[in-house]
Amino acid sequence: MTQKKRYTINVTEDTAKKFEELVEHYAMQKSAVMTLLIREEYERKELEQKK
Repeated sequence: MTQKKRYTINVTEDTAKKFEELVEHYAMQKSAVMTLLIREEYERKELEQKK
């Protein structure tokens, strides 16, 4: 099993609401949505660098 790290973050109410909407949209756990968003951002950056 992959070793996991725990993080605590502070966000504005607006950002929290948007994140909750994403969690509901994807029907995934919060940690899974955060992982997805981070991976997508890294993939986007890699594609930009290849241009």
